[in-house]
Amino acid sequence: MIKKSVYSKHSSKEVTEVICRNIAAGHEKDYDDWLERFMKSERQFPGYLGTTIIAPGTNSSSVRYIVNRFVDQVSLDTWENSEVALSLIDEINKFSILQRVTGLETWFSLPNLNTTSAPPKWKMAIVSLLGHIVLVRWHIMSLIFT
Repeated sequence: MIKKSVYSKHSSKEVTEVICRNIAAGHEKDYDDWLERFMKSERQFPGYLGTTIIAPGTNSSSVRYIVNRFVDQVSLDTWENSEVALSLIDEINKFSILQRVTGLETWFSLPNLNTTSAPPKWKMAIVSLLGHIVLVRWHIMSLIFT
């Protein structure tokens, strides 16, 4: 019996992972040195496409984003579960904190989280409704003309 991967449906699609780290004060140089080794190591893995580093705000900001791209989920999982990656993550955890973000941060008020302000909810409701109307009309038209 052949076992199918849970990712077989999407295995040919590029995967992007966003990692957000809050660097402890005084460890910026440690982070930069670590990041150089991290990027050099992940380049060695099959399926690696590239990395973008984002440091929002001024140079004094302690938040950094790492945007990794791989050819598929299996390649990303192989990298993340490798001994090299796990060792590097253990090291970075000593002087930075991983922040999990969902993209919905602007919709809710969370304690101790500085975010950009979201548009008023009534505007977002109108945009969502318009998008829904367009999709429904497109679907109806595709049913009529097929």
